[in-house]
Amino acid sequence: MLALLFLAVLGIAPLLALVLLMTRLPRAGAGSPGTRVRAALRSGLARPVWPGLVAVVVVAGALTFGLEQGYLAAVPNSPRWGFDVALLAVMLAPAGALACAGLSALAAAAVAQARGFGAGTVTGLLTLLAVAVGSAAAHLPLLAIYRADPSGFPVIPNLGEGDLLAPFTIFPAALIWAAPWPVIGAALDAREDSRPPVRDRWQLLLDLTTADLPESRSAWGAALRAELAVIDPPKERRGFALGGAWAAVRSGASRGTWLGAAGVLLVVAAASLAASRWELAHGRGGVLVFWTTVPNLLLLAIALATAWRTRSFGAGLRAGLLAGLAALVAVLVVGIPEAVVWANQRAGYLTTGDAVPPDWQSAVRDLLRPEFLVSIVVAWTAAVASGAAVGAALGRLHRRAHPNETTATV
Repeated sequence: MLALLFLAVLGIAPLLALVLLMTRLPRAGAGSPGTRVRAALRSGLARPVWPGLVAVVVVAGALTFGLEQGYLAAVPNSPRWGFDVALLAVMLAPAGALACAGLSALAAAAVAQARGFGAGTVTGLLTLLAVAVGSAAAHLPLLAIYRADPSGFPVIPNLGEGDLLAPFTIFPAALIWAAPWPVIGAALDAREDSRPPVRDRWQLLLDLTTADLPESRSAWGAALRAELAVIDPPKERRGFALGGAWAAVRSGASRGTWLGAAGVLLVVAAASLAASRWELAHGRGGVLVFWTTVPNLLLLAIALATAWRTRSFGAGLRAGLLAGLAALVAVLVVGIPEAVVWANQRAGYLTTGDAVPPDWQSAVRDLLRPEFLVSIVVAWTAAVASGAAVGAALGRLHRRAHPNETTATV
């Protein structure tokens, strides 16, 4: 049941991307579908995009090479460090895919601002492809060497034969989850209004950072863009754009956002305590699965509601991340004493319920292991991003249907 819930949360982004494609394509311009696809490909690859894609390939390859060498040097130290380096690396693979989803959505949004939805989607998808190509170019030769002669590599007792490099092998598969995000990024930031064409990178920067403001601050963002349009000296344009972008990014959280985070803290704390005591009395299977699934719905709802009310993906993302931080505090505040309770009752580790910790200190250290914390953060971040995207899309559809309706602020 909990696994199905987690899959449902992950399935929101592909569903939204499909809906956005169905609604956007009929408005993508004149001509046959083939003509529009070719035009999108040309615009999505035109300079400065393709040099940027080459840079992405090089950076992805260099990062993969460096991370693999660091991983091979670190993995034998797992017993001494007190956590499973290999398992942490496996958990970091979807975290990397999540970061790539954000990168591709940002690239798609930047190009969509200047060239439209189709070009932005193409650029975002090619960004993911560039990451996959660069990563594979660095990983596959090392994998071939390992397959041919594993004796030159570390031997890890809890890994099966041939699984040492599994974290890097599964990364391209994890990138599949990121595939819908170029569509979402391009759709949420595609140029639809009467703004002038993008003049330079400073206008693009200010467009991106102010286009997704809550409606209560949209007039302020429009004023910034209008003022930049009448500034000609390059140095002054750069300074004004950087200052305006920074002011937009560091917009403080509203009172409602802080109240929502406080509510999440209380709900997650109470639910975690209830789940721990129920598992202790019945299944003793641990609460890690509960932590990586059930709070997802709450965080998704917070992000979706905020993004819908403000018509802003950024506002929903900030509210969801703040609520996620509150939920993490609740997990630790409840989890640490509960781990001690489980250890004292010889019930096993709180996270998974397996084995019996030798003492309460070991039980607490198990709760704070990086691989468990990373798995929670990755699952929650995916839920927050999905909720913010859905909320922003629904809010903007509602605004088009009710153009005279104003948005209440909290």
